[in-house]
Amino acid sequence: MRELVASEIEEANKKATERILSAECTLVDIKPAIKAIPGFKSNLITHAGPPIEWKRMCQPQKLSIINLIIYEGLADTPKEAERLVETGDVKIEPNHNYGNVSGMCGATSASMPVFVVKNKVHGNIAYNWQQTDLTAFGDKYKKAKEVQFVQETLAPVMKATIKEARGINIKELLAKGLQMGDELHGSFDACRGMLMNWILPHIVKTGFPKETLVQVGEYFLSREGRWYCGNLMMGACKAMMDPARDIKYSTIVTAMARNGVDFGIQISSLGNRWFTGPAGAIRGFTFPGYKPEDAAPDIGDSAISETRGLGGTATPASPSHARFMGESFQNAVNHTKLMHEVSVAEDPMFRIPYLDFAGVPVGIDMRKVVETGIVPKINTGMAHKEGGHPLIGAGVANAPIECFKEALKAFVEKYR
Repeated sequence: MRELVASEIEEANKKATERILSAECTLVDIKPAIKAIPGFKSNLITHAGPPIEWKRMCQPQKLSIINLIIYEGLADTPKEAERLVETGDVKIEPNHNYGNVSGMCGATSASMPVFVVKNKVHGNIAYNWQQTDLTAFGDKYKKAKEVQFVQETLAPVMKATIKEARGINIKELLAKGLQMGDELHGSFDACRGMLMNWILPHIVKTGFPKETLVQVGEYFLSREGRWYCGNLMMGACKAMMDPARDIKYSTIVTAMARNGVDFGIQISSLGNRWFTGPAGAIRGFTFPGYKPEDAAPDIGDSAISETRGLGGTATPASPSHARFMGESFQNAVNHTKLMHEVSVAEDPMFRIPYLDFAGVPVGIDMRKVVETGIVPKINTGMAHKEGGHPLIGAGVANAPIECFKEALKAFVEKYR
């Protein structure tokens, strides 16, 4: 019986990994969350990471949610917004419950325009609300001007551009970006340059006034716009990972996410159930005026990048970004090699030039993580633990082994 189950696990993991590798992801539209995401409601706010009670939630994530409650017109003051959450008049759920992902604190509300990313091979769709200081870091409410620009100017222009282009192949964009120096979690300069080249013929056909297109161009040159492709990455990775869900006997990790308190994972054969451990401290650099102790623990849905074998697992693709993350290039290389030991396959499309074009490891097997003690490293940004600030730094955090052990225990109990 034990040998039978072992062989079925291997077949299930092979199937899951093949579905990940064969997945495509095309940006097909941008719509308000309430119009794009099935089941989304006007009094719903979704957040990054696994489920968490309001009382346990970290301060920057609370502030991100409060900011959106006020922005949506559901409350006039932070105190009133918090009361609506406590009474249940405003519902709070994880992004992943709705096939959605978002960076850092990751708050998404009904009117926020989300990317609609379609996997045409398997027919699934994923969504992603782009990062802004208001919704990702719990920054001061005056930053609502950025959200307003995204909602009223950037999203309509990009929606029309996507229509003119008949969709944008995000998988191809990311794969080429990896070979041109992006590690695809914190570094996206190559992807951004390619995206601008790809959309240029289409954006000028949209008919928007020159002044509007200038604003959009200036946004892509700004600090905020540098991470636009990071949002596309998250939606694409979610679209590529979801087809591996719900495969009997599979021990492949289908999602990793953090809420600033808990680090959670989901496993293919265990469906939507979350297994958690403590969100880790971030090792890296802080910007001038901030100290490491100012940072909240690891937070965000962006670990969907490492779930797909990118980001912290692919850091050797970007030696300069390894340095920015506080890692040596050799340490980055060593970690990629270690992740091959706990993964099922090597990607034939996402290849790292500095490793003789070896493919990134794909299909993290929770059994191997527990057996070896090798855990994924997450390349991540730092949110201020008290909120009220933009990004304060960046670095690397380890996934906790506890969540993998809990998942393996649940797997054994299910298939005993």
